[in-house]
Amino acid sequence: MRSLNLIVIAGTMGIAAAALGGEMVEDQRLSEAASLEEVADAFIPEAVWQRQDASALQERLRISLGDGAGGDSVFRADADMGPLSKALLVALADAPELPHVRYRLRYALARVAPEGSPPITAELVEVARFNLGPARRAQLVEILGEEQVAPAASFGQAPDVAWRLITRPVMGQLADIVYLAWRTLPEQHDEACLGQSCRDADSLHDAVRDWPDPQPADPPLAREALELSLLRAGLERLGHIQRDEQDRTAWRSPEWPETVSAGEPFIEVSLERGLGQDDAVDLVIHHDQLMDDHTRAWWERLIAFDIGAGGVVTLTTSDHEAWPRPEW
Repeated sequence: MRSLNLIVIAGTMGIAAAALGGEMVEDQRLSEAASLEEVADAFIPEAVWQRQDASALQERLRISLGDGAGGDSVFRADADMGPLSKALLVALADAPELPHVRYRLRYALARVAPEGSPPITAELVEVARFNLGPARRAQLVEILGEEQVAPAASFGQAPDVAWRLITRPVMGQLADIVYLAWRTLPEQHDEACLGQSCRDADSLHDAVRDWPDPQPADPPLAREALELSLLRAGLERLGHIQRDEQDRTAWRSPEWPETVSAGEPFIEVSLERGLGQDDAVDLVIHHDQLMDDHTRAWWERLIAFDIGAGGVVTLTTSDHEAWPRPEW
C-alpha cells in the first residue's frame, strides 16, 4: 500500500511540475473528465493560472472585430473563428504595439463524458507571448554603444505572459470560450518554440526546415490585423479553415490523431514580428502526428512584408515530414 501511495504522490507531483513549468502534456484527467469544470481544473489549475471572465473578454473581442456591444444577432463577428485565432486575438489585445515579439500557440484536445449525455470534445489552446525588445536592444547596445541606441521604451515594454483557453462549439459559435486564464512566465524557465529557445532574439524559422523557395501568396493580405490575417491564411492552406461558395471562411477542427493523448499538443504555431533583417511578420505552423500512412507532419510558412503605400507582400512555402521507415 505504501508503494502505491508513493506512485500516486509522484504522479501528482509530476502533473503539478508540468503545470508550474507551463508545459502542455498528456494528462489522463483530460480523457476522463465528466465536466468542462474538471477539464479546467486540470488544464488551468487556479494555483498556477489566474482565471478571467471568459464571457466579458469574448464580448470585448467581438467589439474589436467591429461587432456592436450586446448585439442581438446570433451571427456574431467571431461566430466562425476557431480557437487558435481567438487565442491570438487575446494576446494581441493585451499589447498590440510590441515591435519585436514572438508568439507561440499550441493546440490540443480533451474528452468530456457527462453522465447521461453525449460526449463532448473540448479544444485546448495556449498562446505565449515573448517580448524580445529588451534582448534586441541589448544586442544593439553591445554593437553600437548605449548612447547610439534608442531608449528602452522604444523597443516595447511588456512582460512574457501566457494565456490558456478552453473552447467548445455551441449554437452560433464554432469555438465559444468557456474558460480563460493567464499567467506571467518565469524568466528562469526557458520555454521551447519549435524545439528552440523562445527567448532567442533572432528569428528561429529559417533553421526549422530546409524550406523550398518561397512563392508569392494569393490573395494579398490587408495591413490591418496582419498577424491575425497571416494565421488565418496559414490555417486555410492546411485545411483548418474552409471557404464556402460565398467566400466566407469558417474554422474546421482537425481530426484527433490516434497517436495523440488528451492534453498533448499536436499543432504548434510560431509567429514573429521584427526579428529578421526586415520588419516582417513571419509565421510557421507545424501540424504533427497526421493520420496518414506516409506523411507525419505538415509545415507551413508565410512571411508578410509591409511595403507602405504599396500594401503588403506575402510569400509562402511549405514542407512535409515523412514517417520514419522501419529498419529491416
